[in-house]
Order: sequence, then structure tokens, then C-alpha cells
Amino acid sequence: MSDIERQLDVINRILNATDEEIHDMNFMTSTIKEYGVTPLAWLMELDDTANYTENGMIQVPGEFATFCHYLIDMKIESAIEVGVYRGRSSYFMCAVLYRNNPDLIYDMVDIEDYLDGYDDFRRILPCLNKCIPNTSDDFTGKSYDFVFIDADHGYDGAINDYLNVGRFAKKLVCFHDIFAHEYDTCNGGIVRCWEEVGALTPNHPKMVFSEFPNRWMGIGVVINENSSGTIGSEGDYEQIQENVKKFLEEIDGKDNIYVYGARNDSRRMYDALKKKGIKVQGLVICDEAENPEQVTDYNVVLMEDIIDISVTVVMCFRESLREYPMQQLKNYNNVSVVVTADKTAAFM
Repeated sequence: MSDIERQLDVINRILNATDEEIHDMNFMTSTIKEYGVTPLAWLMELDDTANYTENGMIQVPGEFATFCHYLIDMKIESAIEVGVYRGRSSYFMCAVLYRNNPDLIYDMVDIEDYLDGYDDFRRILPCLNKCIPNTSDDFTGKSYDFVFIDADHGYDGAINDYLNVGRFAKKLVCFHDIFAHEYDTCNGGIVRCWEEVGALTPNHPKMVFSEFPNRWMGIGVVINENSSGTIGSEGDYEQIQENVKKFLEEIDGKDNIYVYGARNDSRRMYDALKKKGIKVQGLVICDEAENPEQVTDYNVVLMEDIIDISVTVVMCFRESLREYPMQQLKNYNNVSVVVTADKTAAFM
């Protein structure tokens, strides 16, 4: 039996599975392993039970099984996958969704046609729609229930796919390889993109499917719980970028820069400023109670200890927490305060 014949058989079993079977994690995992996985050396060393073939999906069986199990009961009528390569993962995901959603349309987007067996798979998955050659640029602003991003893993490409279609997802936007640090040299890669999307969507629940957190692969999901509107909105990322630009212009040329506070937001801003090459002296507080974690790996100083010099204080945490420090800083004539949103550091 050829790989395609075996995989078509697996797809048919998914489509015809009983509710009890499809909800059984053992069924999902075993069908993925039978379907076939690309032979990645590190994965083969850890798990010798899968059918390893060059015609398999490029997935970690366990995490992909858990992700597909999560999709089983989703009401999805429109889906787009950006970056499908040979289509092996696409066909499997599509089958899981199509079983419960007979009106599904599943757009497959890539810059070149590497698809294997598309016509064979489409005969049993008529919802498949090959949109090749195309990029997410060709679908900008179009809203789908389900968006799966797995194309260019550099930061610029990944964030572009999110901005074009991901933020307009009505139910789920998913990213493959959120722990692919091998792309960190590409302007931060997909890892940076996933972190920024998290900062952009603070009110949306997230799920991470990974057997090797912060090491390999991983699938990140942003959820629109009530399906009201879309996960993001046009211009949201652009507005943050404009805010970052204005903030950097405001502190440009300033001397004796300190970040107010010693909590996570403040430390994140300190790190972001240092990464930008900006001379930041440390963290400043007005009383010891503002350093409840007793931070020692950053230079934390009391405002009263630097009253003899003129300083610029960056205030970057949530607006609801600013009243007390702003009142305290009014007691010092030598202080210039620059206020920015708590999200700013995540995009610098």
C-alpha cells in the first residue's frame, strides 16, 4: 500500500468514526501515527511507534493529536491555512473539521504548489480549496472562523500573515512552531510573533499544545470565546507601532533614564530599552513597599537617593496603578515623567 493509499484510508476512518471513537485520544494519536510523520531525527529517537515517511506530516504526533482533539466539536464553516507545503497536515486537520462541519470551506494557501495527492484527497474532502500560488496578502481583511499560520517563520512574514488574516479570525487563530527558536535570527522569528500576538490580545484566552515547551515546534491558539467580532481589528497593531515610535522619540536624547517600579512590566521595559541600546540607569521606586519581590538582579534605587540629579522616569505599567507613583513624583522638581502603555515594551 502506498503512502497516499494508507493516508486516504486514515482520512476515511476519521470521517466515518463514531462519536466515541473520534473523542478517544488513543484513536486520534494512533491514526496520526499510522497516517505518517516526517522522519525528524530527534523525534525518532524519542518515539519509534510512528510510521516515519518523507510523505508524512511535519508534526509531533502527541501535540498534534491533542490539538486535533480540541478541534473535534468546533463549529467551523470557513478556514484558511497559510503555508501548506505538501498538504499532509492540512488534509488531516481538514478531515477533523469537515466531519463535524459539512459546509466547511478550507482554503489552502502557499507560494508554490508542492501538494501531494491533492485530487485524491479532494475526492473525499470536497471542502478543500487550493489557492496556490498565493500569499496571505491576497486575502487581506477576509474573515474566517479558523486561521492556521504555518508559512514564513521569520518575524516579518509571520506577523504579516497575522495582520492580513489572523487578526480577522472569528473563532481561532493558530500558529505552528511557536517554539521554533531556530528562526530567532530572522528578526525574532515566529517566537517573537507569538509573543506579540499575545500582547495584542490580552483579553482572549490562549492555549498551547506542546510536548517540548520552549524547545521544538508547538502550536499556539488564540480563542475568541463568544465569536463576537474578530480576534483583532484593523489598525490595532499599527496603532501600537505608532505609540512605540512616539515613545522612543520622546525619550531620545534624555539623560539619567530610570523605569518606575520593580514588577514585571517595569523589568520588561528596562530590558527592552537596554536591547535598543538606550542608556537606562535602573529601576526607581519611592518606597520599599514597591519592591515586594526584593529584586536584586536589577539596579533598584529609591527616589530620595537620586534627588540631586535631574532624571527621566518612564512610567509603563497599567493606568489603574499609576495614581500613587504619579502623586509621589510631584514632590521632586528634578523629575521628568514619560508615560507609555504597558504593552509598549513587548513591541520594541
